[in-house]
Amino acid sequence: MYLTKEEERILDGEEGEAKSLAMKTVVKVGEALGAKRLVKIKNAHISGISYKNIGDAGLEFLEELVKKGARVSVPTTINPAGFDTKQWKKMNVDSEFYQKQMKVIQAFISMGVKPTLTCTPYLYTKLSLGDHIAWAESNAVLYANSVIGARTNRDGGPLALFEAIAGRAPYVGLHLDEGRVPEVLIDFENIRDILSKKKLYQVAGYIVGKIAGNRVALVRNSGLNMNMQDQVKLFLAAVGAAGGTGMVVLPGISPEYKEKFDDEVSERVSVDETELKGILEMYGYREPEVVVIGCPHLSLDEINSIVEEISRKRGAKKRLLLFTARWNESSLMKFREKMEKLGIEVYFDTCMVVSNLKDFASKKIVTDSAKAAYYLASQGYKVRLVSRMDALKIACGDFREN
Repeated sequence: MYLTKEEERILDGEEGEAKSLAMKTVVKVGEALGAKRLVKIKNAHISGISYKNIGDAGLEFLEELVKKGARVSVPTTINPAGFDTKQWKKMNVDSEFYQKQMKVIQAFISMGVKPTLTCTPYLYTKLSLGDHIAWAESNAVLYANSVIGARTNRDGGPLALFEAIAGRAPYVGLHLDEGRVPEVLIDFENIRDILSKKKLYQVAGYIVGKIAGNRVALVRNSGLNMNMQDQVKLFLAAVGAAGGTGMVVLPGISPEYKEKFDDEVSERVSVDETELKGILEMYGYREPEVVVIGCPHLSLDEINSIVEEISRKRGAKKRLLLFTARWNESSLMKFREKMEKLGIEVYFDTCMVVSNLKDFASKKIVTDSAKAAYYLASQGYKVRLVSRMDALKIACGDFREN
């Protein structure tokens, strides 16, 4: 692999042991992937920081990096933790778990990371078309590549951390023009009206992920547009849960879409209603106790819309849990009392997937997120997947089965 003189100095340890270790790791990964050189990155985002996921081994790894003097070289943020850092007692988190999770967060802070604790860095980070970044949260990777046109591979959390420290990523995959060309066209023309009427774009995303696998997909007739950010988020999160791709191309949304893509793809797949029904049946538990929304984390506009809808319905009858970034806390303070009266609980810093939801809520849940449905079901939860509007109807007791 070609390295610049600056990169060689870093590799040789002239900027410290930790940065040398990071550079060596990035180079080794790059060589394994066939990268001819590295590329400077503008931003990084690290996933897998919940103590529930990384345990003692992960904590020791982070603290060892801190001892070596590790510091990130670019603005870097992190994914949700295992609990709301202010409401952890309400979530029935034991003190040992609390202390170890806070040590994880402190280790990142010591390395210069901003403790955003959200899976939606694209809502709070200014990026431009063509920016090279190193992100490791699947929904964020898909949003960055597919909507913004920034460039990142779908990195794992540890690699993204090393890339943040080195300030470089392997120049391969989705960093390259040729790595961003669609290989499969997935067409929803047969069920476009159903997706629009029932707002089941997250199910469409799940189907795309299953079909695409690790390939970039061109998605036709989804019905999505730039005025539907909430649905675009749910769609892309589902793609990332069901498949390994880091990018889809959506005409009218993706800035890199070219008409020639339609003619150049090597495979075409038409989706019908059978596939849609199959996924809804797979996540079709009919006796949920709790409604959970916020995977990916809700934006402030999304929360405001939910509060308005629940207010019109005169409050929730089932527990309704919303998950969002701490960034929104101050803006929501004026609604706090109103939300409590409506039966809406808001949690920051965490989400239903990486927290121990069963300890403070239930193992029988309904959600509008196909990503949450996928991961919660894999943890033994009984899950129902519906549209956001139907989830709110279930919360308020006025949902009617078709």
